[in-house]
Amino acid sequence: MNRACAVCVGLALLVPCQDVGADAGAQPPQRVNLEQNKVLVRRWINEGFNKRNVGVVDDVFADDFAVGGQRIGRAGLKQNMTRRLSAFPDLQVTITEVVAEGDRVVIWYSAQGTHRGEFEGIRPTGKRVNWFGSDLLRIAAGKIVEGRFLDDSLGLLRQLGAPPGF
Repeated sequence: MNRACAVCVGLALLVPCQDVGADAGAQPPQRVNLEQNKVLVRRWINEGFNKRNVGVVDDVFADDFAVGGQRIGRAGLKQNMTRRLSAFPDLQVTITEVVAEGDRVVIWYSAQGTHRGEFEGIRPTGKRVNWFGSDLLRIAAGKIVEGRFLDDSLGLLRQLGAPPGF
């Protein structure tokens, strides 16, 4: 092989090939802005829980929001948030870690509140409780479309005095 061909072959290996089957008129995929996704999730926690504004759900969640593959919509999420805020009117959620990759944001948080309203069938105890959890959220077109939630529900219920086997 002569030297000119060797250089051409070498350059061909360095230059990415164009997908021959790609539609020439297709738009390139939109870049995901990880920082904007993090801001969106922080806004939900700060305004929704810490400032007790469940209306923020309409701004940051898709109408057909799903939890673990089950559609609950914005209304279902607002109902769940309202129950927690009624049970713990001084609820404060502190995000301690935020990780974003692709279309997903994960938060690790701690929560504190005073049990002043019925929660999971347990009458108000007046106890100050603490728990922690993690949320995995998927974002599309600037809205949270899906969530998976994991928290220390058992620890919370024990702090409230739930009987064993509750």
